[in-house]
This record gives sequence, structure tokens and C-alpha cells, in this order.
Amino acid sequence: MAEHRVIAPHEDPVCGMTVNIAEARAKGLAKTYEGREHVFCGKGCFLEFGDDPETFLAVGFTPTM
Repeated sequence: MAEHRVIAPHEDPVCGMTVNIAEARAKGLAKTYEGREHVFCGKGCFLEFGDDPETFLAVGFTPTM
């Protein structure tokens, strides 16, 4: 398993926005990867993460809005 950066439970790993976890789950914008749930601000970030999660979890990645 690769080393991942620290991401808060309510942080979108793609853009860094703060996300309401319950709302993201209700909208289908939550995804579990390697045993950890990640939540997303919108469909775009959700889909980008699904295409290549390791890019967004990498230690050197800095999310930008």
C-alpha cells in the first residue's frame, strides 16, 4: 500500500473543499478506497477521484479549488 497524505474526514481529496459528510453520502458523493471513506463536493471531483485515486492521495499532491 502506498503512503498517503493526511486528509480530514470532511475534506474533498481532489479540490480540498470542506464537505458536509451526511449530504455527500445522501447525494452518492462518497467513495470508499482502501478501507477509508472519502467525500466529494460534486460529481466532477467524485469522477476524477474514481479515475485515479492515487494521484489525489499522494503525499506530494496539493488540492486547489
